[in-house]
Formats: sequence, C-alpha cells, structure tokens
Amino acid sequence: MSTLTKIEIITRPNRFEIFQKELAKIGVSGLTVTKALGTGLEKGLIELYRGTKKESNVHERMKIEIVVSTVPVEDVLRVVKETLRTGEPGDGKVFIYPLAEVVKISTGETGMAALQDSPTK
Repeated sequence: MSTLTKIEIITRPNRFEIFQKELAKIGVSGLTVTKALGTGLEKGLIELYRGTKKESNVHERMKIEIVVSTVPVEDVLRVVKETLRTGEPGDGKVFIYPLAEVVKISTGETGMAALQDSPTK
C-alpha cells in the first residue's frame, strides 16, 4: 500500500501557471486551488483613502492543495523551490500531512484507486 500525503502550499498567485506546468512534468495533474488572504512578515501597503492614509498588511494569496501517492513528496518540494521561491518575504509556506484515507464519492473507491481518473463511459 502506498502512502497518501497531502501537500498544502500558501503562496503568491503570480507564478501559478509556471508551477502548474512543472508539476505536470513530474506527474502531478490534480490539485485544488483557492484564493486566500493572509498576513505574515511581508510589509503592508499604504493606501490613500478619502484623504487618509490607511495601512493594509493583508495580501492576496493562493492556497494549493495536492494529494500524492506515487509521486515523491521531495519532487513536489523541488518544484516548489524552483518555481515559487524568490527569496523575499511573502513567498509562502508548505505544509505536509500524512493522510489516513481518501474516498472517491462517485464510486466508493478508496486509497490510490480513488485518486485515479475513472474510464469514461
């Protein structure tokens, strides 16, 4: 039985297309993407609103979730470093979780079978 691992990445949205293409090259095609807002070490922006300066330290981010079983986690991390790292604050974070199980709702398949594309009818 292969290990199931969830990789969650919070990062800037501007390099997503390059990241997605590089993931496809190592065999990762399925991912979930969510728009997110967040704060961290990155400095805020000062905006002028109705004549008053307002500082905002909430930044637009992207949350990318990937579940892998046959592709090594190290390969995904290599792609993250090569495509998303700029060396500046705000590059984001990667969280790695072991998964107990995955179930495909439409078929009831579990484990690796639930991650595979079903043949079309």
